[in-house]
Amino acid sequence: MTFVRIFLCFLFFAISWIHGGVPEQITVASWNVENLFDAIRDGDEYDEYVPGRHGWDAHAFEVKRFHIARVLCDLDADVVALQEIENAHALQELQETLRRVGCPYPYSFITRFPDTPVHVAILSKFRLRQMRDIPIRRTGRYRSILEAVIPGKVPLRIFVNHWKSQSGPESERILYAKALERRLRTLDPGSEYIVLGDFNTDYDAFLHMDPRLDDTHGATGLNQILHTAVDGRLIRPGDLSRFPKGAPVLANLWLELPASRRWSHNFYGNKQAIDAILIPPTLADGENWEYVPGSFGVFRPSYLFGAHGEIRRWGYRHGRHTLEGYSDHLPVFARFRYMVPSTKQSTTPRPKRTSIPEMGIDRLVRSIPLQHPPIRLHEATVVWKRGRHAVLQERPDGPAILVYGAAAGLREGHRYVVDVYKAKRYKTLPEITDLQIVREVGTDDPGRYIHPLTPKIFHDPGSLSWTVGGVTGRYNRKELIIGATRYPIHFKKRRWIPPEGSRIRILRSQIGRYRNRRELVIWDRNDFATQE
Repeated sequence: MTFVRIFLCFLFFAISWIHGGVPEQITVASWNVENLFDAIRDGDEYDEYVPGRHGWDAHAFEVKRFHIARVLCDLDADVVALQEIENAHALQELQETLRRVGCPYPYSFITRFPDTPVHVAILSKFRLRQMRDIPIRRTGRYRSILEAVIPGKVPLRIFVNHWKSQSGPESERILYAKALERRLRTLDPGSEYIVLGDFNTDYDAFLHMDPRLDDTHGATGLNQILHTAVDGRLIRPGDLSRFPKGAPVLANLWLELPASRRWSHNFYGNKQAIDAILIPPTLADGENWEYVPGSFGVFRPSYLFGAHGEIRRWGYRHGRHTLEGYSDHLPVFARFRYMVPSTKQSTTPRPKRTSIPEMGIDRLVRSIPLQHPPIRLHEATVVWKRGRHAVLQERPDGPAILVYGAAAGLREGHRYVVDVYKAKRYKTLPEITDLQIVREVGTDDPGRYIHPLTPKIFHDPGSLSWTVGGVTGRYNRKELIIGATRYPIHFKKRRWIPPEGSRIRILRSQIGRYRNRRELVIWDRNDFATQE
């Protein structure tokens, strides 16, 4: 026993010596704090943060710091990348606040150039080194990217980003991506690094870019320049083992979560995953620094949300700061560990799958939860699509399945081969929550899949998730009444619910199930019409 204790002590000190006091496992986080400005007038402030105006003063700055400190203390990450910090003074004041409340971050870096209203920064519980600014352009006020290094025998680099907002076209965000990509190309092939921050780009933006922003023919800085997508397919953390160490690809850790949970920013109901953590193949090769699979998450304590589920951003109403709320972004985090030699020797590589099994929708439904994803659906038609939701069906009289939150890139009336990565039952209703398009194989008429609503079809065991329509009835107490038949009906938004007694015509509806009771589900306001 004495020998074991001595060995463990030796191992602990060896690891500490190798990493300069860095723990064997660390949590790295990123958070856009929504404009931490100090109370000193410098002339570069946003108008609402000019000291002496709009209620912004030393007291407001103090309240803002304490609100940020509460989140950072509860998050308890070892290294935190921050966006929207005015200057070094604001960062130092935040550090002092953190020290006062008992969760100190003694080490920090912040970008110095150019002279922009806000910067990116890093807080750390242990010493970092080799901080540098990565400029975007020689001219203009583009926020620099911050590079810092976690020291050790095998250093781990961190690149903190805050790209141009979506008030500008995609070409402006590509400038940031190209500047970062140029720097990454200078690193040794075996270098280990984390890319994180506020990219102002959804994880799959190339599949659904807003036409108003698209001045690049569909290419995005995140997906095409940083290669988080290759040949139209997103790179998943589990895919990295297929690439050599120096391959210029990055996996977005958002892809570990179901598609409906991939958001950290909610802009007027448009939920986006614009805050991200990206990793290269060297963080998934079983050597040195490694990403801990499944550790990525969004920090979601209840106090960051309002009564209706909205993010409690820092309050600014009627031209004044309310001194309430936190930020319009949620923090994201992930864990990384250093694989010491004994860990490497005991690590058994996972067997690589040589092929992806194919199955139909009927078998997929019976296989939920999936034991060994992905599985491949062969030639499924998108019979309808509403936003990020869709229904897939192979033939009009065959089974259907809802795609919930994962339908970006799918087009109604088109047939696809898709790989399904996640599927579940929500209140007994089977759903696909994560898929990847393999290829498009043709088109189909979605009208062939719209069935007339009859009691027989509604209750048929094989009609779950079918599309029905072309009927008129009366709405009363959450039911659609047609003759002597009552059909439970659910509107996805409360404001769509028609007045009691209204006559409504159902153009398209999905047959859903909630707590073992079938119901008609209205996904879009245009899918029904109220009649006089």
